[in-house]
Amino acid sequence: MTILRYSKILTSIVLLCFVIMVVGLAGGCSNSPAPKPLPGMPDSTDNPGVNGTGNIMMPPRMIIGYYENPWPGTPDKTGSFPSMKSFAKSMTGVGPFWYKATKDGTVEAKDSQLVYDTARDLKLKMYPLITNKTGSTEELLGNPEVRSKAIDNIVKLVQEKQYDGINIDFELLPPAQRDNLTSFMAELYPKMQGLNKTVIISVFPQVDVAEDVSGAYNYPELAKNADFLQIMTYDNHWSTSNAGPIAPIDWYEKNIKYAIDNCGGPHKVIIGVGLYGYDWVGKEGETITYVDAIVRAEQHDAKIMYDETVQAPHFTYKDHEVWFENDKSIAAKLDIIAKYNPAGIALWRLGQEQPEVWSLIDSKFPKK
Repeated sequence: MTILRYSKILTSIVLLCFVIMVVGLAGGCSNSPAPKPLPGMPDSTDNPGVNGTGNIMMPPRMIIGYYENPWPGTPDKTGSFPSMKSFAKSMTGVGPFWYKATKDGTVEAKDSQLVYDTARDLKLKMYPLITNKTGSTEELLGNPEVRSKAIDNIVKLVQEKQYDGINIDFELLPPAQRDNLTSFMAELYPKMQGLNKTVIISVFPQVDVAEDVSGAYNYPELAKNADFLQIMTYDNHWSTSNAGPIAPIDWYEKNIKYAIDNCGGPHKVIIGVGLYGYDWVGKEGETITYVDAIVRAEQHDAKIMYDETVQAPHFTYKDHEVWFENDKSIAAKLDIIAKYNPAGIALWRLGQEQPEVWSLIDSKFPKK
């Protein structure tokens, strides 16, 4: 769920096995339990239903893995599919990246029956993403008739597919659409509530993020019109920026705290965890998986370094600079998340990760 989000497909199990053998050079994280929540934060360790004061109901902990389709022409069983099957026991739900709302209010679909059936067999709840199709935003949000038509089509989709909820992932919105986005959610939310379905809205972080990227998201008002805000706490450096960490740890914590303070509490917030990286040449970055990063470092005899200040691995080769996420950097993020004890985490995306991160999630942020 990042800008220019598409990554290379993980196509070879043999390659994955090879990477696991060489992972020692970039690892070194701890499986120790995460720190206790900060004073005043709800502590669901013993009772996930209520906080220490008994006045805030905490939802069941959510661990959502985002599912991205494989490249066109490749089987459904590539892309995110292997990770979904292998690590379903560590998740509570999956968010398929399948639907786009258009400027005439219709919803385009690229869903997969195989993935749908498999997720159901694995007892995973399903919260598919609804994105805004490129060029659709002004009509989709600004035209009340189109807006209502799109909402009706989304509700119909959820009913027909018997999804557990929906994730509204409208990105690259001009700040001028701020009120229109809030109106969209205010119209959608009661209809979904009437069906007893969960509503998540994905939002850009607000601290040290450009106004033209983050300005459309009114956290306090959106929190009134959604069950959860999922904060996209990644892409601090992105595919057309200078090279740098995907989510430096101080920036990460500031945005978690800001979200909790402005959404009404940790029970309204799901924290994004990026699993990918970028390989930059100048300001042209290619999205890569953990596997891609390790293999490229091996191929070019590049030493992987770890920046303790930002908590991220990186290396260079030729005129390339690579930053990515591994088990150590994810462990640092999970420790920060656990300190604030939000409603859950959302991983972008399945298939990009170092496999060892799942044992960290199990130990530091177990589902209840």
